[in-house]
Parts: sequence; C-alpha cells; structure tokens
Amino acid sequence: MDNLATYSDAQQRWVFVVRALNRPGTVTAAAAVFSNRGVSLEGILGSGIDTMSVEDGRLLFRFRSTERKQDLLKRSLERLPSIFQVDAYAYEDPRLRAIAVAKLTADAKLSHDLEDLSIETISRSSSSAFLLLSGGTMAVEDAIAYFRQQQQLEDVVMSAITV
Repeated sequence: MDNLATYSDAQQRWVFVVRALNRPGTVTAAAAVFSNRGVSLEGILGSGIDTMSVEDGRLLFRFRSTERKQDLLKRSLERLPSIFQVDAYAYEDPRLRAIAVAKLTADAKLSHDLEDLSIETISRSSSSAFLLLSGGTMAVEDAIAYFRQQQQLEDVVMSAITV
C-alpha cells in the first residue's frame, strides 16, 4: 500500500505542446507513444494543423507521469516522422492557460473571486447556465472544484492551452 502511495505522489501533471504536420496516423502514432508506455491521456486538443506547414499547427496532450517518464515520452514523440517539436510544461506553469465550458445549475455563483480567472456567460435558462471559464490552469480547476463541491456542476469540458 505504501508503494502505491509513493508512486502516485511522484506523478506530476504535464502538458506537451507538439508541432506536427496533419498526416494520416500522426495523432494515432502520438497517442500510441503514451499507451505503449502505460500512460493515460487526460486530454488531447488540436488546432491549426496543416498538411504543408507547422507554423500554427499544434497538438496538446495532457497527462500524468513521473518526470523521468515525461522525458522518455518527449524523446519518443520527437522521433515520429510527422512531429517537429515537443515542448513540455508542468501543468501549473503560468504560461499555460485553461479554458472550460461548464453547465451549472441556474443559481450557481462563485462565493469569492479567484485571481487569474475570467467567467463569461454563454447562455442562461431557468434551469441551467452555460459559462466559459478561462485563466490559469489551477484557477479554472479551483472554480470547477468549487462548483462541484456546491453540487452546482452538471457537466464540464476543459482543456489546457498555451498562450
């Protein structure tokens, strides 16, 4: 039991920002790097991926691992033919931003302001509200945790992004 606690304590949360070409199998091959090394992905986000240029195209992979395994994953991804660059960030890194769309009960409100958090109402009805939360990764997670604790969170989709 103590070994399990020590193992999970050694794991950190990471985000890889990967510059890659949009080629068949690129995302599958990248996901297999994680799977083959026993690491589950918490999230994948892609934007601006092109078949000819890596200027604006990015894949973001969010996961938990030890620092040693993170380094192994990074080196393995860098060897894939469609991947040009892999940048690793600790999940708490202030350069990372998070965005979440949360469905909340109609009466949901934060009881206090959280630093580094922006909240915008997307839509509101008599039974629920859809909010866009953005800011530092930990600020967005703290807000979601608060809504969950207050039993006001009905659904949420969240991703970490870089600025």
